[in-house]
Amino acid sequence: MLFRTTDLQLLKEAADKRSKNSDVSDAVSGWFEGRTSIDVLDLHAGTGATLRALAPLLAPDQAWTLYARDAAEEALARDHLTRWAPAARATEDGLFIERQGQKIAVRFKLHDVVAAGGKLAEPPPSLVVIDDDLMRYPAAVIRMLVAVLADRRSVMHARLIYDGRLKLMPHHAADGAFTAALHRRFMRDSGHGEAMGPQAANELSEQLRLSEYSVIEGPSHMHLRAAEAPLIRAVQKELAEAQRIVAKGHDVMIDAWLARPRVTLEISQTDLVGVPT
Repeated sequence: MLFRTTDLQLLKEAADKRSKNSDVSDAVSGWFEGRTSIDVLDLHAGTGATLRALAPLLAPDQAWTLYARDAAEEALARDHLTRWAPAARATEDGLFIERQGQKIAVRFKLHDVVAAGGKLAEPPPSLVVIDDDLMRYPAAVIRMLVAVLADRRSVMHARLIYDGRLKLMPHHAADGAFTAALHRRFMRDSGHGEAMGPQAANELSEQLRLSEYSVIEGPSHMHLRAAEAPLIRAVQKELAEAQRIVAKGHDVMIDAWLARPRVTLEISQTDLVGVPT
């Protein structure tokens, strides 16, 4: 949610590979070790990045369902999965990918978990995954989602969830105020309840534990340097846009803050997996 354009999301994907928490990803692959096949539900199709990151860790035969909020999101994921696997074949409702010894059937489905109050379009499979789209989810939606997963004892894996800490360098005295403004925007009510924003990973972890899951979690912090200046600049712009909403009439101050050169950015993130006990 920090990077809203497709170009930025794709640029971020390289940084994501460095950021993932190996203990959590090893726990996911270890739980399903020895399986020859697996069904996976991705609650946010996006660009297909979660599938690209996780598929190599899983069984030789995989069946993925990707939820898209609209046809444009489905088309975006389809396009970038095809770029990742140029030999992918179109099927009636998705793609069939053969890549590096794996066979991956991909099915797209239009469904917004938030709009549905946490309910899924069908019973969950053995593994359910989500990226930082979890930040859109209100607490009630997370509770309902976990109840649905717990009923089937599905494993839940959330990856790269922003947890509320940004560090731009060189530091500016107003950075904290701008970050607070961004958090207020993340936690706004979009019509389905107030989003959890940077508290989403904590809420998901707590609800999983209350549902008798064992939760493994760890940091997946993103460290951006000069080579990733477009990503740093994008976050600066998001912060400035959020501050303009809460500090109306202070455009000169905000513009001066935005003009300050920054050379590094650290984004604090969390990976977690919940497994039934």
